[in-house]
Amino acid sequence: MSKIVITRKDVIWGYVAQACNIGANILVLPAIFKFLPSSTLGVWYVFVNLGMFSTLIGIVFQNSFSRNIAYAFGGATSLLEDGVDENAQVLPDANYPFIKSLLYAMQRFYVYVSLGMGVLLISAGSLYIYYLTRDFPDQSVVLYSWVLYVASTVFGFYCINFYSILQGRGYIKEHNQLMIINRTIYLLLAYIFLFSGYGILGVVAANCISGVVNFLTGRLMAYKDGLRHILKNVEISSVNMILVVWRNTYRQGIANLAMYISTKGSLFYASLFIPLATIAKYGLSLQVINVLTTIALLYFSSYLPYVAQSWITHNYTNIRRIYTKSLVLMLILYISGCTAVFLFGNWGLRLIGSGTTLLPAEPLLLLFVVYLLDSNQALAINLISSSNKVPYMPAAIVSAVAIFILMPVLIIVFDLGVSGAILAIGLVQLCYQNWKWVADVSKRLRLNYIQQIQLGVQCWLTKDRVRR
Repeated sequence: MSKIVITRKDVIWGYVAQACNIGANILVLPAIFKFLPSSTLGVWYVFVNLGMFSTLIGIVFQNSFSRNIAYAFGGATSLLEDGVDENAQVLPDANYPFIKSLLYAMQRFYVYVSLGMGVLLISAGSLYIYYLTRDFPDQSVVLYSWVLYVASTVFGFYCINFYSILQGRGYIKEHNQLMIINRTIYLLLAYIFLFSGYGILGVVAANCISGVVNFLTGRLMAYKDGLRHILKNVEISSVNMILVVWRNTYRQGIANLAMYISTKGSLFYASLFIPLATIAKYGLSLQVINVLTTIALLYFSSYLPYVAQSWITHNYTNIRRIYTKSLVLMLILYISGCTAVFLFGNWGLRLIGSGTTLLPAEPLLLLFVVYLLDSNQALAINLISSSNKVPYMPAAIVSAVAIFILMPVLIIVFDLGVSGAILAIGLVQLCYQNWKWVADVSKRLRLNYIQQIQLGVQCWLTKDRVRR
């Protein structure tokens, strides 16, 4: 069997990559603030927000494809629309015809979706940008910048297939190195072009050039160790693989989109009922918590390809070890991070000259608790989806609708302000999703929640290593 091996160095590279990604977004801000007029700065944020939707879609598909690639490298001989075929034959080595079929389906999928996304952004997006900048003296420059930004967004979306291959093969270090290269080049070029007077066109050009480098470097890394040569000498086992993959992927995509809109995306909905000054504090607090949750869940994300392969090989002992260690680390990192933010967050913001503070103590603490439960739920859902199951899609849709109904009631009728927005999310999620999927994982692992924490602590204290 072609075993996936995840080492401590891979996990460390993951934290470095996240630090680089967050750092690049922060470090580029002084130059953007200095060289872009306020009106153009607003347009840039519109660019970024429109592009973020493609990023959200890309992450969903990346996780789905990388999981299936991990199955194939684990020797899987079949792929179901739902779950793992426990009775199917597992080959002693990687199933290269199956891998070639998956890669063929994946590449076709990314080409089709990239082209569709490009047509949508160029047509509807350009009309929106044209209307938004109708009074700009340099409207033509903004429109050229938009076209270039669409090209870089579409190109970047297609490049996600290289990340999927790297993650599916267990090349976590290379996956993170690719992210570091991309963000570093973007940061350097953005500063060079902005200081050279190219304005928004320079920022977009930096984004586009870093995408080209990302493509060239990604191709080299994804097919390293002779994979391209091996695949040349095998035949595709099935050309209809894309149908099987799509039927599972679209369910996961809808579920993730519903969960995103109902939690992190609810900020835009709340802005209809809450003053913008409060929304600014809410948005800043939410951004900080998003960073904390990303870091807290990174350990399990690094091991996700190995966990997916372990379902194929029935290695349930290692799944328990990885999950319980991830749970303990998530709780420690998230709670420690929230404590530090609560005590020193506003002091740090004043230090860097921010004109906005975090939320007041009570709603901030409420936000911490709501997203602690959400992170706990996210960890459980990640484990469930690693077994090629998406049972949470209907609940995610119902929860999103319920939050959108309850939020204005709590904000307006009960006059709870921003606390009402946070409570709407927390109460709806607590009714079902916060406990349902955690309980489902407990059933799968045959360990209750306390036992999971106890096993995780034991594994960390004994320096337990995953058996391969």
